[in-house]
Amino acid sequence: MEKRKVKRKRRIVTHPENCSGCSACQLACSFLLTGVFNPLKAYIQINWSGDLDRCINFTDECTNCGACVKYCNYGALELEEYR
Repeated sequence: MEKRKVKRKRRIVTHPENCSGCSACQLACSFLLTGVFNPLKAYIQINWSGDLDRCINFTDECTNCGACVKYCNYGALELEEYR
């Protein structure tokens, strides 16, 4: 009997309270997509509201590849797999 591979889906979970605003995630994303370090071209956007409050959003084009998660040094992003 042949084993079927179960394809797992991935999503990025955000923890904005851990975000330092360093833009490493945006730089990694934009470089992977365009070959240029430009946060404005990234599929992840960090929005500031006030001094410490941050909101992390993704554009509709985001594929949940995880590049932003890999380069976040503060635990603000987490890659979660599910079925």
